[in-house]
Amino acid sequence: MQNLTKRLSVFMLLGASLLSAPMSFAETGASSTQGYNDQSIEDMVAIAKAGQENEAINDAVLGNEAIRDNLPNIGEASAEDAPQTSAPANTAEPRQSTSEAVESDKLILNSPVVDQANIFSPQQNQILTQRLRQIYDQGLAQAALVTVPTTNGMDIFQYSMQVADRWQLGDKDTDDGLLILVAVNDRDMYILSGYGLEGVLPDAALNRIIDEQITPSFKQGDYAGGLIKGINQIENRLQTDPEILRQSDELAKQRSQAQSAGDTPSQFGMFLIAMIFGLFLTSVLGRILGSFVATGGFVMMSLSSGAGIIATIFMAVFLWLFLISRGSGGGGKGGRGGGKGGRRRGGVIVFPGGGFGGGGGGFGGGGFGGGGFGGGGGGFGGGGAGGSW
Repeated sequence: MQNLTKRLSVFMLLGASLLSAPMSFAETGASSTQGYNDQSIEDMVAIAKAGQENEAINDAVLGNEAIRDNLPNIGEASAEDAPQTSAPANTAEPRQSTSEAVESDKLILNSPVVDQANIFSPQQNQILTQRLRQIYDQGLAQAALVTVPTTNGMDIFQYSMQVADRWQLGDKDTDDGLLILVAVNDRDMYILSGYGLEGVLPDAALNRIIDEQITPSFKQGDYAGGLIKGINQIENRLQTDPEILRQSDELAKQRSQAQSAGDTPSQFGMFLIAMIFGLFLTSVLGRILGSFVATGGFVMMSLSSGAGIIATIFMAVFLWLFLISRGSGGGGKGGRGGGKGGRRRGGVIVFPGGGFGGGGGGFGGGGFGGGGFGGGGGGFGGGGAGGSW
């Protein structure tokens, strides 16, 4: 009996060893694929944007000395080029606003930038205004940026939607409105996009822009710099071919799912490999012994990777029955499984669509250069992303 126990233990270890080799190979392949995905996302967007990024700015700021002198700080194409236009980057705590709080129905849309929190210098306000005007002049979207000291306890999404519904940013036929709302003292933000922009600015993409471009600068007190980086990325997406965006977003989704899964192989992947090797072992060692070795090897590998005991037992029983039935010629069949990943929402608020102050089309009915700024009747469905810093 002792000899039998020893032999079974050896076979279980053999099964675990057989499973570990292909899993290591699969993990290495996944790492290589991950590196390729990271590079592909940037490459595709960069190719689509090549040669286009500087024309709009050069035309828009021609003859404007203040903007032209600060143009190198705008960083049109990437986060590295974005201007550092505000407080020193090493600020320990983000700056607070000393302005009075304002209700959402009291905000007045009279410019692309409504700095109710008074956190921008005149120069920063001018640069941000110019960036939003350029997006509008290119026919990409009607965007507005709003800062407030606080929402006075109201959920920032609700506060933002109230502003968007009143202002109705965007054209009434295309719903291409965009609103960025920042509650400075609450350290909260949200980006809302109009109906017409939800395809090129999906929630996941806005979430990445907030997490990777905007809030890192906010944590250092650089509000203008973070917003310029985020606006640059939004403009890049609006100018990029939708098919390229679809492919890059899919790669980003795969990357996020791979990262959330961690560095260890998935339990389902181990199960599939155990099933394949189990079929081989049953043909070599026999139906009972081969099934025992494969199942035991799967259990050892699954538990050592930190998988749950209940799920491991359930899958082990299924694997055992599958191999036993196959080994006896019963024509059993395996199954397929799958899963889905989630995404976290967060970041700055951008309110697209809808018109601020009623219809009339464009900003103030005569574009940004007419002295007024108003919505064009665009609509919002709640698409966007929000977060904090």
